[in-house]
Amino acid sequence: MKKSKIEWTEQTWNPSVGCNKVSSGCQNCYAETMAKRLKAMGIKGYENGFEFSTMPERLEQPLNIKKPTKFFVNSMSDLFHEKMPFAHLDAIFEIIEKTPWHTYQILTKREKLMSEYFMDKNLPKKCMAWRYC
Repeated sequence: MKKSKIEWTEQTWNPSVGCNKVSSGCQNCYAETMAKRLKAMGIKGYENGFEFSTMPERLEQPLNIKKPTKFFVNSMSDLFHEKMPFAHLDAIFEIIEKTPWHTYQILTKREKLMSEYFMDKNLPKKCMAWRYC
């Protein structure tokens, strides 16, 4: 995993990629442009361009980094995308629980799906507050 060029994080972790526009904030989506570029370059994981896809092979990436790192989770998707299987979310949050030395930043435009997911679950112990826009 490479260092991120995003100034407010250190690395990105994308256990899924792809999305679709759900608000006016999606109009100039950098991830869609980047996914098209990565597909054209033949980069693994972007064969479908910006179509939503889970990436189970990327789940354990944070386990391999021992230095405390600030991760932007799903910079190339929305963690609470409507096609995200709850079982994959469970696996993502299991990794977050297993790596308390890391900090995870999660942004979503799908707060209703996030609320639905956590309706019968506890927030990971590390999560002190959630913010969405």
